[in-house]
Amino acid sequence: MGTAKQSQNRKKFTREYKVKEIQRSITKKTRLRKEYLKALKDEGYTVPERETRTGAKESVRKMKEARAIEGKKKIDEKKEIKKQRKKMLRDEIYKQRSEQLEKIRVSKEKFQMREERKKKLTQRTRTGQPLMGPKIEDLLDKIKTDDTYTS
Repeated sequence: MGTAKQSQNRKKFTREYKVKEIQRSITKKTRLRKEYLKALKDEGYTVPERETRTGAKESVRKMKEARAIEGKKKIDEKKEIKKQRKKMLRDEIYKQRSEQLEKIRVSKEKFQMREERKKKLTQRTRTGQPLMGPKIEDLLDKIKTDDTYTS
């Protein structure tokens, strides 16, 4: 919560504040230069013309342009890598989703089989006695499927 001065000082360290300060200084310098050249002209002095680019400056400019083109290539490569990552992520998510669906399907099938087995094993006669036929068949199936008895 500090005072107004403290909050103003905090604002001085933000990026936006620095950008505004730089813009202000640039406009101030150009305005002063323009006024100076106008005053020179009014006094009758010759106004210096803008200097033409020398060979060194020209080569520096060409180097900067080459760097910009190279940077553009790097950006294109980064974009391509980003696309590939997105595609791989999409494929991985699709694979995980299909695995989850498969697990759900298998668990539903197992649940259905358990329900059917339970229904068979809990059958009773009219007088309420348990039917032994389905229980014996179930035990035989267990023996047939178990590896210890078949080998």
